[in-house]
Amino acid sequence: MAFKVLALLALAACPMVLAQQYGQYGHGQQVEQYVSEPHYAYEYAVHDEHTKDIHSHKESRKGDRTEGEYSLVEPDGTIRTVKYHVDGKSGFIAEVIRSGHAVHAPAVVAKPVVAYKPVVAAYKPIVAAAPVYHAAPVYQHAAPAYHAAPAATSYVQNGHNSQYNRHY
Repeated sequence: MAFKVLALLALAACPMVLAQQYGQYGHGQQVEQYVSEPHYAYEYAVHDEHTKDIHSHKESRKGDRTEGEYSLVEPDGTIRTVKYHVDGKSGFIAEVIRSGHAVHAPAVVAKPVVAYKPVVAAYKPIVAAAPVYHAAPVYQHAAPAYHAAPAATSYVQNGHNSQYNRHY
C-alpha cells in the first residue's frame, strides 16, 4: 500500500518539476524559442497521354494565409479545377469550376444473336470390350503329415444309445 502512495506522489510531482525546468538551459539561463512564420510555395503537374493521367497542383503559404489550386481531367473529358484558400481561422474555402464539354464514348449496338443450331451427328454407339476374366490362381501346398482320425465310436449302454434315449 505504501508503494502505491509513493508512486502516486511521484506522478503528481512530475508536472511541477517539468514546469520549473521549461525554458531553462544549462545553469538557469532563459532561452527564447523562435518560431518562424511558415512560408513556402510549390507546384507540380503530370501529363501522361498513355494512361490519360492529367492533373496539376500548386499551393503557396505565408503565415496563416494559404492559397492553392488543383485541376484534373475527368473520365468524361471535362476539366475540374478547384481553387481554395485558408485565411487564419476561416477554414478551408473552395470554389469548384468545371470546364469543357463532356464527351461520351459512342454507344455499342448489340448485334442480333444467331439462333442456336444443334450439331446433329450420326449415332455411333460406344462399344466397350468385354472384361477379360482369368481363372483364379491355384496354390499347391505340401500337405502336412496328419495321423488318421480315430474311428467313430458310439457308446451304447444296455443295448440302447444313451445319447438318444434319455428320459427327462
